[in-house]
Amino acid sequence: MLTAGAAATGTQVATGTTAAPTVSAASATLTPPATIRVARRFPANDPTGVIVGVDTVDFRTYCVRVLSHEWAPPSAFSDEALRAGALAVKDYAWYWATHPTKLPDVAAWGADVDDTTNYQEYMDWDYGQRYWDAVNSTWGTTMTRDGQIFQASYYAGVYSGAPADGSHMTQWGSQYWAAQGRDHQWIVDYYYPGVQLVDAASASAATTASAAITASSTPWTGPEAPKGAARLDVIGPVQLSPGPYRQGETLTANFTLRNDGAQTGTWAIVTLVARGPGDQERDLGSATQVTLKAGAYRLFTGSVRLDLAGRWHGWLIVGDGDTLALLDGGAPFQLVVGERAATTGPPAPVGRQSQVRQLSTSQ
Repeated sequence: MLTAGAAATGTQVATGTTAAPTVSAASATLTPPATIRVARRFPANDPTGVIVGVDTVDFRTYCVRVLSHEWAPPSAFSDEALRAGALAVKDYAWYWATHPTKLPDVAAWGADVDDTTNYQEYMDWDYGQRYWDAVNSTWGTTMTRDGQIFQASYYAGVYSGAPADGSHMTQWGSQYWAAQGRDHQWIVDYYYPGVQLVDAASASAATTASAAITASSTPWTGPEAPKGAARLDVIGPVQLSPGPYRQGETLTANFTLRNDGAQTGTWAIVTLVARGPGDQERDLGSATQVTLKAGAYRLFTGSVRLDLAGRWHGWLIVGDGDTLALLDGGAPFQLVVGERAATTGPPAPVGRQSQVRQLSTSQ
């Protein structure tokens, strides 16, 4: 969820009677930046975390990865909602890649944006072809106001056709309108009245899900898990049970660890942690004395009750003795939890849950 700009105010905006904008050729075709510089924070994707490095990322790849984590999970969004999101993600990133950035620490590192909701949520992986298709199918156009790229801000919102404020798209609102048969051009015109869709040149070469980040100009210097002769890696992203998610429901998460080293290794503890509203943390589970032979892998499953509504971030922590650190960047994930649909339950506990949950495992 993007938090830039003012919150939605509910100001009345004309509803669906306005025709969708048509694509027109600008007098001088706009060209998107080839790359964008992304400051990486520790803990991963924490808006208040310290910057530990900067990645220079192919601009189109960046847009796909942001869309994957802002318009997620994939099962909740149709293609037209993803296309509308792709236009918003691209314009917002384009604006900050070509204007002085808004945060002093990001500027001090020479970056354009960071990888958190201070700008847009960015992780080093995407949800695959549907997200690439959404970005690629809209890559030849961009949104302008008064002939200029603008901050196409957005936030989660609710699943309804509630009036927009004229400055923000809502992620769930884009899906609501897509479900009513509206296309992405209509959706962006509804949320950003007066927007023009103009031709954009293709400056970014990556067009498939196999595209990789360009070499980082500033090395990642954050903490790394203790590895030694054995090397513990997480294989792929953490897999979450399908959403949408509601307060009071139980979230299940699966991930696979593999020893990529040359010798058998034992790690004292592996914990899957989630941080929710108010910086409250919840453990989805911990496994102690994890031993893997060279080349061996193991599937882990954890769960947690989603007791707070709002945006959650999670990551993997590995420990060896007195040392705790992120596992290869933390394998971060994120989700949005909606408010309880019916009856309300007991108040949420304050602080981190004290009970220790055991991660179930399978070979």
